[in-house]
Amino acid sequence: MILSISADQLSPESISPFLVSVHGQIITVALSGGVDSTVLLHLLARCRDAHIIGELKAVHVHHGLSERADDWQQFCQLLCDRLNVTLTVAQVHVNGSGEGIEQAARDARYRVFEQAVSGGGCVVMGHHQDDQAETLLLRLFRGTGLDGLQGMPFQRTLGDGQLLRPLLQVSRQTIKAYARKHQLSWIEDDSNTDERFSRNYLRHSLLPQIEQRWPGVSGRITGLAEEVLEANSRLLAETEQVLNDCVETHPQWLLNHKPLLLIERVLQLEPALQRQVVRQWLKRQGYKMPGRQVLQRIFVELIGARDDAGPVIHNAQYSLRRFRGYLLADAPKVYCDYVPEMWDWRTHSKRVLPDGRHLTVQVTNDDCPLTVALPNQPLCIKWRKHLDTSMKVAVAGRTGRKTIKRWLQEYNVPPWLRDDIPFLCAGEQLVAVPELWVCEGYQSQGQGYHIKWF
Repeated sequence: MILSISADQLSPESISPFLVSVHGQIITVALSGGVDSTVLLHLLARCRDAHIIGELKAVHVHHGLSERADDWQQFCQLLCDRLNVTLTVAQVHVNGSGEGIEQAARDARYRVFEQAVSGGGCVVMGHHQDDQAETLLLRLFRGTGLDGLQGMPFQRTLGDGQLLRPLLQVSRQTIKAYARKHQLSWIEDDSNTDERFSRNYLRHSLLPQIEQRWPGVSGRITGLAEEVLEANSRLLAETEQVLNDCVETHPQWLLNHKPLLLIERVLQLEPALQRQVVRQWLKRQGYKMPGRQVLQRIFVELIGARDDAGPVIHNAQYSLRRFRGYLLADAPKVYCDYVPEMWDWRTHSKRVLPDGRHLTVQVTNDDCPLTVALPNQPLCIKWRKHLDTSMKVAVAGRTGRKTIKRWLQEYNVPPWLRDDIPFLCAGEQLVAVPELWVCEGYQSQGQGYHIKWF
């Protein structure tokens, strides 16, 4: 493990232990043209020439946010040509709405990096010790839990491949000294000095003052991150085991196999474990873990609410809801102006709906309640707002004639999904509601059709 290293010691041999886990894989450098990624590419080119690693590539993300973006691309191309490294340039569009331009640019970069390892391999990044200290302080100031204090991991999964940060315990000073020693040139992004951005303020104003008072603090912060990582790994294993006992799925409620968090079981846990379980439940679904303020809202507004209140917390990533004693995380709702539309299922077995979901019809011999005998005519796709609220229908296999609202309640369909469900009609007669029921008179007597909605 590299704790303190000079420019003379920074060499292919010193970073080769960090590359053991990706031995034999194609290594792609995330190349911005800044000093960090330039030094990393130079080091890895030396590793390649010394036969420590195999194939080496680079990828440059052209954000188009600076007037000098084309010059940076040209610089990266010249550098790669000189080091005999194949360069891929990815141009991306950055939308600064939502969580801001910094986050949008970061998200765009990581989508490119995932594509670079779509068939396996490894992306390496030039993050260093000072970047780690900045990241921990940013997360601390914004409000984070133990997972945030782990900082950036040295290695993690990235799509089909891996992401690696071999310079994570090397200081910025050492990296610049290496660049000067090997007479490397690099580019400076003008935006990196703009202290309106939080990270730049930390880098140029706050951290230098802290380092002046407590020299070497960045290294000690990085050491803390490692200790937190070890402790949090043990806590995570315990949390995962408890989480498994708190999660259920109810696909029959049109929630597919989303993991629903049973609030009653969560509340039986110790308060600290309750918070960890909720955060890990969100992370397991691919969402960012909430900070303290958002977590407090979840417990007060959702978990602490009456079960019939229907509370919801929205953000750019997901909508959090309480439903029938469960906590549910779902993608933000897509609002559409639905209009009735005809679907000739006989010639087009698949139909794309306005919200991006699909209807498909398949021949089946399954003897199940959802097998429907479709009439030999096109179907009209309607939505709830197009149906007479007083209309009563009979469902095959169920007793009585009831309104659509009543049937949706009996089938436990969450209220926020009810307006998005397609209803299949023959003329004015309701035939079936995909994934829920078949109306009386349209049940199959042998071979029939299964209609999927997804």
